[in-house]
Amino acid sequence: MKLILLTAFLVLSNIAYSATLTAGIKSVGIQLGSASIGNEKYTVVGASIGYFALENLMVGGAYEYWFSGTPTVSKATLQSTYYIPASEKIKPYFGLLYSHYFVEDVPDVDSYGYRVGVAYINSPMLVSAGIRQEKYTSNKSIFYNDDVTGEVVIGFNF
Repeated sequence: MKLILLTAFLVLSNIAYSATLTAGIKSVGIQLGSASIGNEKYTVVGASIGYFALENLMVGGAYEYWFSGTPTVSKATLQSTYYIPASEKIKPYFGLLYSHYFVEDVPDVDSYGYRVGVAYINSPMLVSAGIRQEKYTSNKSIFYNDDVTGEVVIGFNF
């Protein structure tokens, strides 16, 4: 599965214009992008929530709905991401994720994986770019384990 998803996040936090990722910061976001499975092209919309349980460690979840292709796909993800405090504005990150795919007329598919990249934080804006890879627990013909996908996140702190 080739998936390149441009994600726009609107991040709401309880610390106004903070470049630090301190414990207690909460976030919600919206997603808009595209994906493909084989020859099928999808429009993807979604939402995410996150909470910094510890300084630089975010845990959260996301939900995506893929439409305009066949079959329709919904995806629920639990994830944790650690931002390495290299500097106040530049923070490499890595994380783990678990996803559950609800695929129309096909048995559900589970996956687990990782994400790595670099975030630039210049309050109130956050921009990050990286890669993610998922390993699927079943060998459905529409999902392939070797695909590494890019991700771009644009966020705003409030």
